[in-house]
Amino acid sequence: MNQTILTINQTKCDLASEVTFHPFYRFAQFWTFFVSLLAIPALLYFLVKKICVLRFHGNIKFMLICYFFSSFLFATVVMLDFGYHFFVPFFASSKCQLILDSTLFKAGHLSMTLFMTIPMLLPIGFSIERFVALGMARSYENVRTLLGPVLVVVLILSDVNLIYNVFKNEKFDDPFISFILIPATSAAQFNNFFWFLLYVEITNFFCNCILLLVHSRLKNNFRFLRQRRTLSVRYELEEISQSSQFTLIVSFTHLLFVGWYLIAIISVRTVGKDFFGGYVPYTVARGVYCAVPTYNLIIVFVGIKSLQMMNLRRHNKVQSTVQMKTTGREGAKNYEVAISNYWSSVSSGINTVQA
Repeated sequence: MNQTILTINQTKCDLASEVTFHPFYRFAQFWTFFVSLLAIPALLYFLVKKICVLRFHGNIKFMLICYFFSSFLFATVVMLDFGYHFFVPFFASSKCQLILDSTLFKAGHLSMTLFMTIPMLLPIGFSIERFVALGMARSYENVRTLLGPVLVVVLILSDVNLIYNVFKNEKFDDPFISFILIPATSAAQFNNFFWFLLYVEITNFFCNCILLLVHSRLKNNFRFLRQRRTLSVRYELEEISQSSQFTLIVSFTHLLFVGWYLIAIISVRTVGKDFFGGYVPYTVARGVYCAVPTYNLIIVFVGIKSLQMMNLRRHNKVQSTVQMKTTGREGAKNYEVAISNYWSSVSSGINTVQA
């Protein structure tokens, strides 16, 4: 019996060694660690210098702060987990030391799962808040910051509940090689969870598109901004448009990277080890985790660029609004109006003196 257990354990240690030192797997571990290490200061800078100073309504601003702060925490956890994966093989004196301790795996895996899925669910709140803002455009600027915090709390609690239901029967007693690998007992539930997250990502993206389409029609087709609404409402609708465009860019970029990861990991788990020609390449494919950590760095550059473009468009629009044209047909019309207003004021002054 003891000999059988020893043989099984040695087989698992050999498997851990083969997977860990596989060239593709080894490069993927380094890339994930390195890109997460870069993402941590980048996200912190973007959060403090760009997001916290946005002139958006308090509700959407609070949600964006929570979104990027959760991405920052996620990048930190990934950096620690994959830093462990990358550096431990240099110091391991035996193959069995490459197997993760059960308690360590549980802490690393659950924290990484939580902070990975929170940014996947928070964009739902973006869409809800934006639709409410559009529906209450007349008075939304006076609405206090409450909806945003409530949505954040509800979505985070929902995420915690979903993760608990996935892992509630998991004992975490298998030999684990990587923090990202799903325990066998919870594999089926986790696949369903991933499908749910993918549907959420796609649905939320289309909701953002619908929101911008509705706003565009209100502004371009009905022309009520100049005729029937106050300046404050026009300003509020412009703010809704800009903030919605920014959240759309964030959601679309997130969908590209996270959607790719979700589809890839679901596909790998569906085709199984026979497709990859053995358990080692199959495990390597499951353990590669580059798309989402790369997003944490890329979104900083995408966010900065989109905010710069947004500010440039706003500046150009203001300049085109406040400058009066003095040439061509429109210039002649402006001149006539100015002269007419001047003579009207002079005539009015003369009549007042004669009276």
